[in-house]
Amino acid sequence: MPDVRASGLSCPAGTSYSSLSLCYWSSPRAAATVQSWHVVGVGSTTLPPRWLVWTLVGAACLASWMHGTMAVQCHQGCTLHGVCNEELGRCDCPRTRAGAACEVQLTGEPLKQRCKSMGFSGISSCTSEKNTCPNNCLRRGTCVAGFCLCQPGFFGNDCGLSMVPAGPNGTRTPVVLSDRGYTPRAAGPRVYIYDLPPELTTWRNDDRLDRWTTRHFLEMLTATGARVGDPAAADWFYLPVRLRSSSDGHVLRRALEYVQAAQPWFNATGGKDHFVLAVGDMGRLESERGPLSANVTFVSHWGLYRSKAEQLQSPHWRASHRNATDIVLPVYLTLRKLQKFGILGSRHHPKFATVAPPDVRERNGPLFWFAGRVCQDSSPPRTDVWPNCPKAMGYSAMTRQAVYFHHWNRTGFAVLRGDKQYAKHMLTAKFCFGPMGGGHGQRQFQAALAGCVPVVIGDGVLEAWEPYLDWNDFGVRVAEADIPRLHTILGAIGPEEYARKVRSLRCAAQHMAFSSVTGAYMGESGRFDAFETLLAVLAARARHPDTPPELLRQADPVLDAFMDCRERPGVGGDAGVAGAKGGTSADSGDGKANAGGKALAAVKVQPLCSVSPYDQADPGVTMCSSLYRNPFQPPAGGLRCVGAGDLAACPRPWA
Repeated sequence: MPDVRASGLSCPAGTSYSSLSLCYWSSPRAAATVQSWHVVGVGSTTLPPRWLVWTLVGAACLASWMHGTMAVQCHQGCTLHGVCNEELGRCDCPRTRAGAACEVQLTGEPLKQRCKSMGFSGISSCTSEKNTCPNNCLRRGTCVAGFCLCQPGFFGNDCGLSMVPAGPNGTRTPVVLSDRGYTPRAAGPRVYIYDLPPELTTWRNDDRLDRWTTRHFLEMLTATGARVGDPAAADWFYLPVRLRSSSDGHVLRRALEYVQAAQPWFNATGGKDHFVLAVGDMGRLESERGPLSANVTFVSHWGLYRSKAEQLQSPHWRASHRNATDIVLPVYLTLRKLQKFGILGSRHHPKFATVAPPDVRERNGPLFWFAGRVCQDSSPPRTDVWPNCPKAMGYSAMTRQAVYFHHWNRTGFAVLRGDKQYAKHMLTAKFCFGPMGGGHGQRQFQAALAGCVPVVIGDGVLEAWEPYLDWNDFGVRVAEADIPRLHTILGAIGPEEYARKVRSLRCAAQHMAFSSVTGAYMGESGRFDAFETLLAVLAARARHPDTPPELLRQADPVLDAFMDCRERPGVGGDAGVAGAKGGTSADSGDGKANAGGKALAAVKVQPLCSVSPYDQADPGVTMCSSLYRNPFQPPAGGLRCVGAGDLAACPRPWA
């Protein structure tokens, strides 16, 4: 029997047989030379000669793929304990099983090592039913500690896929929820979700995950109708890997190498129509893999496109964002955070002026407000010498430190290291500072959602949705060199300009909100929320693949209207709601003029359930707490799907 390493299997230093989930094949041809092996603690495995699906104590390594989507057979007995991906002929196993047909029950040390390699502290947490499954397996399977054990005939990490009957030439096509009447959204985009081997996705420990944006987005793709099962019909290809820190980069590498070997779609464009969500502090920089991921679109929170490494003497601040390909996404503020920071009492709510507590209705707080850490080590910043935080020169690119140094005791400015009236000042201040941190920040989103005009300072850093939004329309962008004269810049903004920014902020705030999973707190329908905005940008880029991002709104009237929260041009009676720019109340249901000036009749859309305290006494508003048990754990597919009974039946009033 040939040695697997001599046949092109590459493994990190120190890899043992019990942790071979970290290994990968250099090429399908190399893997094809191996027909069997022996794994310590598991036994011998013999592999089919025409297609090779490898399971090494949980490492499913595809060696070769039958070109064309034919009726590919999985190993006999696969569906007894595993799931057969009928598109690829790959047998996927729960964490507790191994073998070509998942016939080996793992226990003891082999199971312990697999669990450890997937981020679990032990077998108990690894096999706990607290590990949840994407889309609750769509009622087509059983959730086994985070892995969907699908009924025979269904596959995918949520059991959402099946194969249609073979056509005249014997080919078959994967489809989404074929028995539920699912149809893709007409507005696009059409997104194919790669069904990756489970050790790259559902085997991994999500219990420690502090940012659930990726999971929510994955589930929303089905609920909104953006998902397609046939890759030939897709505009975009999504790799559903979790990218939270630099330690996740190896997973992206393995995923990219897998799709290159398994299917033709990545190779056809070099990855130009592929995207990932990277929710770590430093975005693309943390997990990119050189030429392998060079053309992939990274959707991240970090828009640093011009290096600050030399200036700050820190490689941490190398350029990360690529303007031509990448997209800057707002930070997802969970319902708990919205509640903690008082944002559920947002000034954007239509009832704010009459129902909000009297002490927050007027903007009688500080002219400029910030509360938070200034020095990275939380030590008090000095006021008599610069630099004032000498132990950590790179934190916040020195912007927090500079603002504190120049304005800590200025009249009308509240630059604080902590604030017991955080929520109140967020609502009553005129301008709120949203600085960077160790990478991206989140206070600019807190400010926008609460209704405080955000001040952003970061040379060479794009904020969320730029260049599709101009943050100077609803906020104030200040150059780092102008921090000493910040008070002059803000003082020069007169009442009319300030009022215009406040009016524009209502629409912009909806693009920063993840209303579809938190619930509404601005009286919004969710039509323009962050998930829908990402889909709108992807759809526009698919329509104009060669248009630079800064010219995309000019080239695409549909995106232009969307970013202004207006009706889509040329679609009379669009089943949506009117938008807002420069003062029009978004989601009001009033007909507005389209890009060409023609008035459109808008159809009133039922708002999302509400989490706003201002709606609690209104019998005409449905509170989210009345619809599902735990408001801090949104249901699969988002709140619009509550009561639908099936993700295929989720209302799509504007898609």
